[in-house]
Amino acid sequence: MEILNWLGFAMLPIGIIISILLIIFGTIKEVKFINPRVPLGRLLFFFGSGFAFVIGVISLKYGHIALYANTISEGLIYNILGYSFCIYGFTFFFMTGMRRAYDIGIPFWVYPVFITLALLSRFINEEISEFLFLGMYIFLLQPGRTSK
Repeated sequence: MEILNWLGFAMLPIGIIISILLIIFGTIKEVKFINPRVPLGRLLFFFGSGFAFVIGVISLKYGHIALYANTISEGLIYNILGYSFCIYGFTFFFMTGMRRAYDIGIPFWVYPVFITLALLSRFINEEISEFLFLGMYIFLLQPGRTSK
């Protein structure tokens, strides 16, 4: 039971690592749905990021419930639901940003690096991180290659 509680506690970092590995696999093998070289427009980026955020919140809810599960079957169900939402949500979040970056003409690997730097900048100064997150709106404002 302690293993299931620990898996519920570590759901967020493990889900992010698995989603990054899926993106790397999709890039190398050119899997259609997890290939960042497919362009994505402004509207789909906006809705995709919002959808991924909602899925991430749902995964955090199930991960939290898995910490306080009373039976093994209950903990297993919450872990399966939480991990599936977490992996899907973060993969979708990274893929929408990477596809939008590729559509603008920026190398697609810049988006996860930018998100990581923006998150790490919160430890230095919160105002800097807020300014960097405003940079995400550049993805919405810039016209893509297809709309020129």
